[in-house]
Amino acid sequence: MAKELLSTKMLEEILQRTRQALEEGRSQIFEVAEAAQEECTRTEVVLQTVQSEMEQAIVEVEELTRRFAVVRVELLRSNRDYEQYSEAEKQRIYEEAEQIRTALAAARERERLLRVRRDNLQQTLAKLREIAAKAERLVSQVGMAMTYLSGSLLDVNKQLEHMHMREQAGQEMLLGQEIERKRMAGALHDGPVQNLAHLVVQLEICERLYEAGREAEAREKFQGLKKIAQGAMADLRRIIYDLNPMTLDDLGLVLTINNYLDNLAKQSGIETRFVLLGRERRLEPQLEMAVFRIVQEAVNNCLKHARASELEVTLEYTRHHISVAVKDDGIGFDAASVQEKLKSGKHFGLLNMQSRANVLGGSLQFHGEEGKGARVLVTIPLAAGEGGETS
Repeated sequence: MAKELLSTKMLEEILQRTRQALEEGRSQIFEVAEAAQEECTRTEVVLQTVQSEMEQAIVEVEELTRRFAVVRVELLRSNRDYEQYSEAEKQRIYEEAEQIRTALAAARERERLLRVRRDNLQQTLAKLREIAAKAERLVSQVGMAMTYLSGSLLDVNKQLEHMHMREQAGQEMLLGQEIERKRMAGALHDGPVQNLAHLVVQLEICERLYEAGREAEAREKFQGLKKIAQGAMADLRRIIYDLNPMTLDDLGLVLTINNYLDNLAKQSGIETRFVLLGRERRLEPQLEMAVFRIVQEAVNNCLKHARASELEVTLEYTRHHISVAVKDDGIGFDAASVQEKLKSGKHFGLLNMQSRANVLGGSLQFHGEEGKGARVLVTIPLAAGEGGETS
């Protein structure tokens, strides 16, 4: 009995020392996490400063490039019509051209160095964020270990499961946001940015034509600039609508989806149909936005892959849930291959829909056969009485 009591006491001491060691380690890791976060903040400030300086350098390079183009034209004229220029004028033009050339070379070098520094700071910031994230995870893991030593194994398992679910949901949300950002960046680059770049080039051509006295040609060029600007404005309006469909707040989910399908039919030629089951009720803004984004994603997948001629969206409100189904008459798919794509994490469209549904506690289902079309069904639970009539 004495040995048993002594062994129990020794075990309690070991556990106590272990908890103390974990607590000390947790405090040290927490300090590392705080230091890394502070360094992240400092690096972000420096990065913003460098980014601002680089933007100013770019503006300076563009201005000097424009001035050099003008003085170069004047230099060519003085060489061509040398008898019409005095030696003093020729010397002035040559010196001005040389000064601008030197300033332009220096500005370009400064822009290059700033770009290098910006890239280095971005890499450093990414590493610091990684260190801070790892330290925070370690703090959490050490805390769980202390909980395990202080409480029951069953409670710890429940906490681990809950934490894993929260972490998984957070990762899915971050992945979805990253996918959205990449898509918007691509849309901006391929649309408005290209149009604006073309607009700048055409304006420079018009400027040179006017300087050369070819005003009629310049006017012809100007006539096309309006269409380029209108195209850029249309692209920007579409992208802004994709980022935040303003009609969702004002008109609600039903009319927003209906208008979206009408515009889609006009732009793509595909026949669309919208079916409403139950009575519409206004829901939480983030829930309505999630449902609309799921519809967008499902429709985009259909346009990209299904080769369909008809598309039907069904929105159903019940007392306990809201569901949306997107059905097409396209080439269909193999359900097993879709599940494999979801598991691999490589099909961003499907993964984005699934992450939105999971975050809201909903479910995502795929139905389809090759050559027989496809149907995507998302069901999201609602608080009692929130969704409308009972099913």
